[in-house]
Amino acid sequence: MTRIFFLLVPLLLAGVKCDVVVLTDENSHIVQNGEWFIKAYAPWCGACKSIAQSWIQLGAWAEDKEYNIAEIDITVGYSLSNQLLVTRIPTLFHVKDGEFRTYQGSRTIDSWKKFLTLNEYESIAPMSWYRRPGSVTMVMFGHMVSFAIKVNDFHDYLTKEANVPVFLSIVILIAAPMISLIVLFLVSVWGIHAIFGKPKPAHTVGMQRAQPRTASQGDREEVKKEQ
Repeated sequence: MTRIFFLLVPLLLAGVKCDVVVLTDENSHIVQNGEWFIKAYAPWCGACKSIAQSWIQLGAWAEDKEYNIAEIDITVGYSLSNQLLVTRIPTLFHVKDGEFRTYQGSRTIDSWKKFLTLNEYESIAPMSWYRRPGSVTMVMFGHMVSFAIKVNDFHDYLTKEANVPVFLSIVILIAAPMISLIVLFLVSVWGIHAIFGKPKPAHTVGMQRAQPRTASQGDREEVKKEQ
């Protein structure tokens, strides 16, 4: 009987009603409004797994309150996690009306509830404006990191799946952007010529072609006198 009970416990816990928002690249902008408590994690992280059930329970507790409980898988949601500069997991972030703070307290549900209900986040200095997700600097940084990750993934595909030699893969990754830029430049030049016509050389702009001078009647009479 005890064995059956322990087998049913995970199923009962899985059925607990909760409201944990899963953040992705498509919906991560929603954290800019309201109050949010966000967990950054990875599926393979042991410490993340140890607090997973407590986080679900926190979501159920906050369902009828003004707090939004969310989580982001850093192996999928590159946009927000890159902008947050997540260097260790799990990391918890508190967001209030666009101001981001890093939670440094205990990883227990009671500590989280106290942190939210007593507004303990006010004792933590918010991130600087240039470090906040959504700022111009962090959006650009996030795109750069995402691009680098995609390039690395493509390199892994070429070398591990397509069995392309490492040296040739590097050559392809270097040559492909250069060729793309050259093609883009040629297409842009062709488009400009097609729309505005071929540009005139600078030394001919504003100049008129010289017309040959015709001899007047007076000139002809002077020539006859000289003869």
